[in-house]
Amino acid sequence: MKDKKYRNRLCASVSFCLLLSLVSCKQRDDYPVFEQREPVVTVPEVIPPDNEIGALVKKIMDKTDIIAIFKLDSTTTLADGIKRTHLRYVNKLNQAMSMQILEVDLSKTNISVTALSPFDDYLFTVQTLGDMAKYNEGRAGGKIIAAINGDVVTSSAPTGSFIFKSRQLKTTTTTATSDTRPFLGVKKDGSVFVGNKPSASSPMDSYNLNDLASLVSGGTWLLYKGAAVTSTVTTVQANTAVGLNAARNYLYAVVVDGGTNAFSVGITYNDLGKIMESIGSSDAFVTNGGAASVMVQRAESEGQSGFLSWKVVNSPVAVAGGPSANGIGFVLK
Repeated sequence: MKDKKYRNRLCASVSFCLLLSLVSCKQRDDYPVFEQREPVVTVPEVIPPDNEIGALVKKIMDKTDIIAIFKLDSTTTLADGIKRTHLRYVNKLNQAMSMQILEVDLSKTNISVTALSPFDDYLFTVQTLGDMAKYNEGRAGGKIIAAINGDVVTSSAPTGSFIFKSRQLKTTTTTATSDTRPFLGVKKDGSVFVGNKPSASSPMDSYNLNDLASLVSGGTWLLYKGAAVTSTVTTVQANTAVGLNAARNYLYAVVVDGGTNAFSVGITYNDLGKIMESIGSSDAFVTNGGAASVMVQRAESEGQSGFLSWKVVNSPVAVAGGPSANGIGFVLK
């Protein structure tokens, strides 16, 4: 009899708990309905009309079919002999594009070009370009006005040859690539040239590595002695290129943004080659592409704080850009 009463009490307790659980699970009247989220509103970018086309951009428009719709360009003088142009346009596939162009007058005796190394050191590692410029400033021989990323990174080291402060940190020895990988070289007298050749059958100007103060390699030829070097690679991405005119008294550095359909989709090697040729390059090559494509510009704060930094002027996927194994700096002595 006692067991029966105990079982009845136990059943009543369980039923009461179940009832409480059902009541507690009842949804409140003000409980949010997650299926009815507020729609994300994307505000389209409004580019103000630009009725003036700069001289450099006009060359691209006159000599190529790259620009279908011109949107905007602006040119800033960074120093006597160094200008930066920002170009926005729509390409022939109706895609948004953005690029930065540095025009460096090498005939100016107060302008020099130098290799940059992470942490201003001789060890192989990587660093974001803005920080790299900051570390290299002390031994650059002047003010680093602007810089672009250098070679492709392989195991925290540059893929091609690299000479920094006249020290040969790496020289390629593989027969298949030793003479066909492009590089930007700076002799100890300050003169700048593009070295190596695009193919084993191409003629090549001789050089001596012992004469060089700086050497930064690249991966893909765009122009060689005034002729286009056609690529079979059709990848559209951000890219960085550097080139020299035939007289070697003007250097052009171009960084094209990529990876963002609304802002800039990127560019192929062949189209980038057309741009480099149209603005005046005779020899040109791509240093690296993708997230590593970065251009920075010197930014000094006003007042007595003396704060110095190098801001990223293009729009890489990462805010500071991907880390690089080396870079190319443009110096005001």
